[in-house]
Amino acid sequence: MLVYSIAISLLATISIALPLDKDYKINSNDITLKNNDFDWSRPTFNDDAIIETALQVLQNIDNSTLTDSCTKCKSRLLYGKALALSRPDLVPSIYEQWCLNTGNYSASTCATNYHRNTADNSSTGSNFADMLSLINPLSIDAEYWCHYKADKQCKVPKLPEDLSISHLWNDTKPEKAYHPPTVGNETMKVLHISDFHIELDYTVGAEANCTASMCCTPHSKTKKGALTANRSSVDDLYTALFEGSYYDLDGTFHQGEKITALNNISVPATHFGYYECDAPEVLINSSLHSIADFQRENNITFDFAIFTGDLVDHDEIAYTSYEQCVEAESIIFRDIKNTFDQMPIYPVLGNHDTFPYGQLAPYKSGFQAKFDWNADLLAELWMDYDWIDWDQAQIAKTHYTGYSINTKSGLKVIAFNSNAWYQKNEYAYINTVEDPDYFGTFEFLVEELLDAEANDQKVWLIFHIPISQTMMPPQAKLFTDLVERFSPYTIAHIFNGHTHRDEFQILYSNNNGTKESKLEDEVINVAYITQAVTPWVENNPAWRYYEIDTTSFQVMNTFNYYTKLNETFASNDEPVWEFEYNPRDAYEIDWPETSPLNATYWHRVYESIASNASVLQQYEGFAKRWSPYTDDCISTESCNWDICYVSSFTDDEYETCMKTYNYTAAY
Repeated sequence: MLVYSIAISLLATISIALPLDKDYKINSNDITLKNNDFDWSRPTFNDDAIIETALQVLQNIDNSTLTDSCTKCKSRLLYGKALALSRPDLVPSIYEQWCLNTGNYSASTCATNYHRNTADNSSTGSNFADMLSLINPLSIDAEYWCHYKADKQCKVPKLPEDLSISHLWNDTKPEKAYHPPTVGNETMKVLHISDFHIELDYTVGAEANCTASMCCTPHSKTKKGALTANRSSVDDLYTALFEGSYYDLDGTFHQGEKITALNNISVPATHFGYYECDAPEVLINSSLHSIADFQRENNITFDFAIFTGDLVDHDEIAYTSYEQCVEAESIIFRDIKNTFDQMPIYPVLGNHDTFPYGQLAPYKSGFQAKFDWNADLLAELWMDYDWIDWDQAQIAKTHYTGYSINTKSGLKVIAFNSNAWYQKNEYAYINTVEDPDYFGTFEFLVEELLDAEANDQKVWLIFHIPISQTMMPPQAKLFTDLVERFSPYTIAHIFNGHTHRDEFQILYSNNNGTKESKLEDEVINVAYITQAVTPWVENNPAWRYYEIDTTSFQVMNTFNYYTKLNETFASNDEPVWEFEYNPRDAYEIDWPETSPLNATYWHRVYESIASNASVLQQYEGFAKRWSPYTDDCISTESCNWDICYVSSFTDDEYETCMKTYNYTAAY
């Protein structure tokens, strides 16, 4: 008997309500589930019996030798949908135990993905149950889920050829929209900061060389074999062990009390941070006050700042709670406000800035109420800080913390929440192509862009996750269509964070993932991806500012500053934040001083990176801010993936390029 016959016979023993007007079919060689396959008169089993039966069904699906992994995965979703429609409360328990029973995953992974939501840990089992209740388990949506959320058990499906949102602009591109805006004679300066990832339980003296993903905490465990009998070498290298160090509101640093490194710690966490840890608050405030000091010392004023997301740390879900999320968001925005006072800040949220991690439900799903708290909290906070006004706060509440704002210089900044299209967001797998604007984000963006175009206004798009980084392919494709429609006339630039690296990515009109296709006359736009303040993982902390033309609002130059974190490990002094580079000088591209650093400029940088190993090394060094962990790009091929990365705007294009040249991905 086929596995689906077994599944049906078991499913029919419990009262689980599938929609009565719909048949379900895997494919022509398998089985169709019809209404009369279920005996609706049977009494409901107790919870233990339902769980036991469900686990047997899932095991039988897994044990089948007659179907491939993709069909098995979709079958599990099909059965899960039946459960979710009647007993969503049992779905997390069933699938977490199934996950453990397979023996293919760690207990931590099973808990992360399937344990029911609680206020004390960032597990997503209840969100998984929500998704099951809405997904079509036999559709392209299921294939995406089985690829990105289930170890690539299905291949990435081909995008429908007719996938489009052009009806939202419902016109032909006006003639003026094909022409780049004219550059003026004046500039302004704009600050870009990102990815603070405050580690609220950062503990000076804790293990910084640990076994888990996040070190420097009370629960960090020393790697096996990492302890050395020669304590003097450790004691000499890591002496900056000052517990309780902080900055006051005036930016004055107060050093904490010196402690002694413990003998059972291989590398003690020093007070300004370590490369395997997220940022202690004292490091975040060091970065902020270095910016304030830089302005005073150089008589520079930033017209405004953009913050491109991620406030909460990367710790395991057992140590990531609702309260921690709220505290991290509140502390960082408070510290930014305290440091910059009247400077306008335009923030977006990152994938870590929600609870549970990475989750965001659309209003159409009926589950958005689970996440309203975050949009309400932050919209009110940003309004209280005078970064947005009352009307913009209401828009932010409606659009998952997305908003549009007209700056005093005339630029329009449009911010949106990229979690809507994030591959780790369970709700992103609902109606991926049947209703590709399920979150309403595209409608919001297009309305704002059409208004800007009609008024000859320039736009910056700011959001956290670059389109190439774990974005759902249908939405990545549609976003590139949107950027092409409104470039180069209206969309001046795109700004992201998320990767923690100093990077850029170019959108081409013929971006098919091979180097030969990258032609200068095919460039459309460029995304600036900024550095992180957190050193996780193995980067030096950094920030940057832009010199912006006040007519076209394009970048004329960027100025990047960083601190060598390893120089703080054995120092009683504060971190030294120093100038790192600006691209005009660093890359030595033949480029007019009066021309902006647009997509064409960065195309020429890409050509230099692709053809010269020394330039590739320079790019990779800037990406990591020359941390001690910077790869050797000259004598090894470890950096070749950068060539594909900078010339690919979507994940599909990046993967095609990587396969074409047989490159190995770094992340």
